[in-house]
Amino acid sequence: MFGNRLYSKVLYLFFICLVAKFFFFDFLWCLQTTFASCSRIETYLDAVLVTLVLLLPLVCFRAVKTTLAIFVLVDLLLVTNLMYFRTYFTAIPLSSYMLAGNLKDFTASVCDASRWTDLFFPLSTLFAGFVWWKYGRNESAEVPGSRFPLRYFLLILVTGLLSFGLIEMKRGYKAAFESLQNANMHTCGTPMYTVFGSLYYDYLREQVVYTPEIEKHINTWLADKPAWKPLPIEIEVRDNCILILAESLESWVLEKTVEGNEITPYLNKLLKDSTTLYAPYVLTQVKGGRSIDAQLLFDTGLLPIANGAYSTKFPSSYYPSVVKAFKEKYPGARAYGLTVDKRIVWNQNIVAPMFGYDQLLDKQSFILDERVGPHKKLGDVSFFRQCADKIEDEVVWNKDGHTFLQCVTYSGHNPFILPKELKNIFFSAEIPQRMNDYMTMANYTDRAIGLFIERLKQSGILNNTMVVVTGDHEGLADARSMLCDTKAGKGIVSDQQFTPLIIINSPVGMRYEKVMGQVDIYPTLLSLLGLDNYAWKGLGRSILDPDKKAFAIDPNYKVVGDAGDVSDEELRFAKDAWTVSDMIIRCDYLGRMNEAVCQKSAFTGRR
Repeated sequence: MFGNRLYSKVLYLFFICLVAKFFFFDFLWCLQTTFASCSRIETYLDAVLVTLVLLLPLVCFRAVKTTLAIFVLVDLLLVTNLMYFRTYFTAIPLSSYMLAGNLKDFTASVCDASRWTDLFFPLSTLFAGFVWWKYGRNESAEVPGSRFPLRYFLLILVTGLLSFGLIEMKRGYKAAFESLQNANMHTCGTPMYTVFGSLYYDYLREQVVYTPEIEKHINTWLADKPAWKPLPIEIEVRDNCILILAESLESWVLEKTVEGNEITPYLNKLLKDSTTLYAPYVLTQVKGGRSIDAQLLFDTGLLPIANGAYSTKFPSSYYPSVVKAFKEKYPGARAYGLTVDKRIVWNQNIVAPMFGYDQLLDKQSFILDERVGPHKKLGDVSFFRQCADKIEDEVVWNKDGHTFLQCVTYSGHNPFILPKELKNIFFSAEIPQRMNDYMTMANYTDRAIGLFIERLKQSGILNNTMVVVTGDHEGLADARSMLCDTKAGKGIVSDQQFTPLIIINSPVGMRYEKVMGQVDIYPTLLSLLGLDNYAWKGLGRSILDPDKKAFAIDPNYKVVGDAGDVSDEELRFAKDAWTVSDMIIRCDYLGRMNEAVCQKSAFTGRR
């Protein structure tokens, strides 16, 4: 058939090797979530179709070296997507491939997401190459007869038509992919349509055009949102606000003692203060932007976009924010962002001013005198000490006015490596290493925040300042279920992705024991800061609203919390908030509305 029986066997081996890569990728993917995709014919059909297409250079021209190069690229694509999925539970968005430069700051985190099973991909390529080198490289290089490529193209055509037919039955590829966006099938798109299919879907998402239908959808959702309820009592709002985003800080470490070690002694002490507001069950809602998504949630009350990071795809959209609300109430107020990262990471240098911050102090603004983590970045203790110095020296503080600060820490970034000389607590070998490292790092961050708060007390700044401490997102990723099943972790490590919300010197002291989402923090801050008159109230609801229901929707559309008294319509409405937020950001809906208001004000003479 091929002109050379031995060479044909090598071809069949290459086909089996490549399709096995896709099937094994699907298996590893499904291990983390659900095997629902394995019951769909698309999973097998599309893997075979992509394999047939990728082998065309080998079939038509016997380009073995080119085919092996394709194998290597496929290995890189599949392995990196698996590593990404283990943290974000989605394939790498199309736009994120342009952000590969960011990885040099997160190499340890990337390596931490790798598994021994990932070796199958390069090893299978080496095996295919070895077989060709051993048995086929000296064979005749004659181009096969025309009948075989013709049959091969016919096979591709039949497979492609079957795949196309299944897609058309679902009203097109975009509709077919989006039909999987529910609690049970949301992770099945990539196994069913391959990584290449996910990238194509991302491309289609980029082509969204603002239409009257989209505008109507957004307007209807916002109109149906429950009305804003100001607090029924007068509160003594603070003049200043400091928002601390503690990297990967989860709630379960608070108020816990393990092997005689109190993990977060300082924060535990603050929780007992009558002026502290504490909500331990804040559901993580970040997506592809991770930490920068947290800033979107807290600063603007918007949910992350469906794929990719808003900060790199839509950095110039208009974003109302708590900072803008603060400055609207207090003309002359100043706002500063402080981070140990470079300002180019996640496009922070563009996003910060869009959120209303007057200045972003990044890595260059701090002295690297305490190195933490595999990349030896500035540790939390030194970071907060230098933040306190800058506050007291009025570098980032408006002594005679009002100030809003946002401090973003780094030390809690996985894999939670803390130098031995900085450790204050130690655990036995009975504690799993990941759990050990995480608790040790949480203790270190607790100490850093504690020292910072004490400095604010001593200087008198805390008297009229509200300090908000929260985790930017969960930290254990796919290690969570494993730790929950261990003897040491059971009953200690939470099986849910909860971060804490701790508001120190709050005008309203309370303990909110219900589930809330990260998107609910923004309206809560508006209430506590007395910013009720600000037009944009966000997509969430303040926990000070007595009618708020005790549940939240995670990025995978899963309902978390007590939804026993929640109607199906309320659940549908809450889930639709994700779609609405995506449309708002992609289409710059709020920018369009703001421009319309400005034009109307200019026309009527009102400002």
